[in-house]
Amino acid sequence: MGLEKVRDEVLQRASREADKIRMKAEEEAAAIIKQAERMAKGIMEAKEEETSRLLESIKSKETASFQLEVKKLELEVKKELIDETFAEARKRLKALSDKKSEQYLKQLLDRVKEEIDVRHIYCSREGSKLIGKNFAVKGEDMLGGIIAEDEGGRVRVDYSYETMLESIKEAHLQDIAGILFGQK
Repeated sequence: MGLEKVRDEVLQRASREADKIRMKAEEEAAAIIKQAERMAKGIMEAKEEETSRLLESIKSKETASFQLEVKKLELEVKKELIDETFAEARKRLKALSDKKSEQYLKQLLDRVKEEIDVRHIYCSREGSKLIGKNFAVKGEDMLGGIIAEDEGGRVRVDYSYETMLESIKEAHLQDIAGILFGQK
């Protein structure tokens, strides 16, 4: 029985050693798994944070882009309204009675006579009938008002309604916008 006893002892010792090795391996595996879980959790948190920042950046860019687009549309609408306002002014000038037209033409003529020695007058065809015979008058396709020249055509003064409206638009655009859109 001595051999059997030795064999049993060797087997028991080997079993105990195997148990120790297995337990150590299980502990190391558990530590490796915990470390991998911590790393995975850290990676997930970093990716979630990066995704959140990326989404916030995209949202911010989209919001800015949307606001810019809204501003552009708003400006286009305002420009259209200003253009419509001036189109209405042109329409009203075109529809002036002969009496009013004659009154305005005389005022413009008096004004231009203070500036140059008037020899030639360009005005609308309707206006050419209302201006006196003291000038060379030529009827043109224009809204109204006058364009006056001196003898040689060297000096020209433009008091046509089109030019005056454009001048008013350029000089007072902010005031006009303030009136139309309630801005100061």
